[in-house]
Amino acid sequence: MAADDAGSDFDFLHVTADRRGELDALRDRGGLVLELVRRGVDHGALVVGDRPPTPTRDPLAAWRAGEPVFLPDLLTERVATHAQAIDDTQRMFDRLRDGARFLDEIDARLGDDELFRYAGSTVDHGEPREIEKLFVDVQSEAGARRLARDLWLKLSWIAHDERDLSLRIRVSFGHEATRDWLTPDGREEWSDRLADAVFPECAVVTGSGALTGLLRDALGGPFRLSERIVYSNAPGGGALFHHDADPGQRGVVFAQLAGVTVWLALPLRELAERVADHCHSRAADVRSALLAPEPPDGALWQTLNADPSFTAALVRAGHLYALGPGDALLLPSHGPDDCVWHSVFGTGDAPSLAHSDGVFAG
Repeated sequence: MAADDAGSDFDFLHVTADRRGELDALRDRGGLVLELVRRGVDHGALVVGDRPPTPTRDPLAAWRAGEPVFLPDLLTERVATHAQAIDDTQRMFDRLRDGARFLDEIDARLGDDELFRYAGSTVDHGEPREIEKLFVDVQSEAGARRLARDLWLKLSWIAHDERDLSLRIRVSFGHEATRDWLTPDGREEWSDRLADAVFPECAVVTGSGALTGLLRDALGGPFRLSERIVYSNAPGGGALFHHDADPGQRGVVFAQLAGVTVWLALPLRELAERVADHCHSRAADVRSALLAPEPPDGALWQTLNADPSFTAALVRAGHLYALGPGDALLLPSHGPDDCVWHSVFGTGDAPSLAHSDGVFAG
């Protein structure tokens, strides 16, 4: 569900105290109301209608221009095919929130797999969001030799805020502090295979001919989907404005598998202009601040992440996307100064499930 000049599938409302009754009445009549409350800040609400969502008209042109590519229902049939695996992963996240051991959950999923062997666990006490990181080695099927080492799965909270119960699991390899994953050495293929083994619903994305064909055309040749992250965004939580412009990563595929997430997504150049208009400042100064090594803070942080009137301005400009099961959102990244910035709202009545895959030239 995206807002654009072709007409949208929702109305956006500021949720002031005197409009709470209006939302309740809409719910009583069977309307779908998604409240955008993230970590205690009320940004408004979406009242979702019956019109089908409007996809990006020219996906390849949008990708090349560094703009979000919205692909509603692209994966709906594949979500239905992998419904059991999706449900199993949702239940796993429920147990993890209730205190289940991460190792027990992953061990149960790998079962008697002869390739992947548990090699240890760590907890980084310098990173308060991290819960646990599990290391996995790859053995030959006969166990005679080690084929790869230091693959890992990391369970962490998405936010530092205890009100946000959103979780994520990233699958990667090597030393995270030195960003080994930016210099592939063959372990990226094993990392992807580990993700496939632990989360069979990865096939929703990797097995979609429509999606992979589009990405092949966008990159002009072979590619790989790596650095997989499995998200369970909780109602009232989500991610603040950020980008994924890492060296060598050409973009990100976000696939919604269960529940709903609501996104604000737009190119850096336009975000800078929107902030400048809103704050009566210079777009060049905003752009410089957004490109600085440290994340935005102070007044800029407040505008991006905790100003409902700025959220409303972005919605009016057509930069809001509501993703339901089977919808995909592509976020191209042509470099730090030419990429899509985005933020995410967890909404609905229960935590959602989604996969994020980094796009790399193959």
